[in-house]
Amino acid sequence: MPNDSKYWMVVTSLKNFRHDREVLNFKSQGVPHRYRKQVKKMKPEDRVVYYVMGMQKFGAIATITGSYYHDENKLWTDDNEMWPSRCPSKPYIVLQEDEFVDAKKLVPDLSFIENKDHWGVYFQGSLRSIPEQDFKLIESEMKKIFSERTGEDIIEKERVTNDIRSEKDYCDAVMNLHLQSNSLHDRIGEMLEQIGTWMDYNAQTRHKINHDHAYELDVAWLSGKNPEIAIEIQISGNITEAKDRLAQARKFNYRKVIMVLKEADLDRLNKIMKHEHDLRNWMDAWSIGSIYEMYKAGKEFFNYYRNLRASSYKDKNELELIK
Repeated sequence: MPNDSKYWMVVTSLKNFRHDREVLNFKSQGVPHRYRKQVKKMKPEDRVVYYVMGMQKFGAIATITGSYYHDENKLWTDDNEMWPSRCPSKPYIVLQEDEFVDAKKLVPDLSFIENKDHWGVYFQGSLRSIPEQDFKLIESEMKKIFSERTGEDIIEKERVTNDIRSEKDYCDAVMNLHLQSNSLHDRIGEMLEQIGTWMDYNAQTRHKINHDHAYELDVAWLSGKNPEIAIEIQISGNITEAKDRLAQARKFNYRKVIMVLKEADLDRLNKIMKHEHDLRNWMDAWSIGSIYEMYKAGKEFFNYYRNLRASSYKDKNELELIK
């Protein structure tokens, strides 16, 4: 299904960002009246990223939940501005101030910034639309930060046993995870997106093979904007069409392609791939169980992995043991 959502950037002050986070819970997007035409274009499921001026960093992502409305009741802290042109919204990712994503580090890969030497001018004004690929790059960086937080395990332990024996058991276990998606297909995509994020890829679901290409991949792992791994989740539907999408991904320089499929479909895939010599040599077939086990083990491993890979000077009075 094509994604027709639009992507926006709200420019705000740290004072108003804190007010949004601590008081309003990002329940509304509001801008000055002169931006009403842009706000009227917002629709449910559009995505919004918050840029905090002064800090020059991105701090949150929200999702639009309704249509434009005009309201002159004061919500924000500015003395001379009530920001009356509004859309209702809900928070998606909200970072703490020491977690904010530095915009300067992303400037080289953000396509809406045409003049990289004077990038600051592209963050002026209260609201602007940005390309989907730029939004997803920012979102991916924020997800990397968000996924590093300690807290409740990603696996609901009381509902997971060691008695997983069959593919159906794995499907049931996937459906018991704390995930946002409803269908098995989308849940596997969400898991793969998270695994890619742990591995420091720019991981995206429903990603166009190329920005002007008709085909979308179920999941793509990118290095910045450079293609790395293309994944199709083929647990129902047409295997040939999924194979064709992966073949297109190879043409656009994805170095590896993966098809996630049910065990009973492997023979069918091998028959289809019999004469696809080049593509077959670049392709892996993964089971639902392999994705689940990787996801289950991933968070703990990659928390240690980041500590192992980190190389930065820190002022220390004494060493602490990493546990």
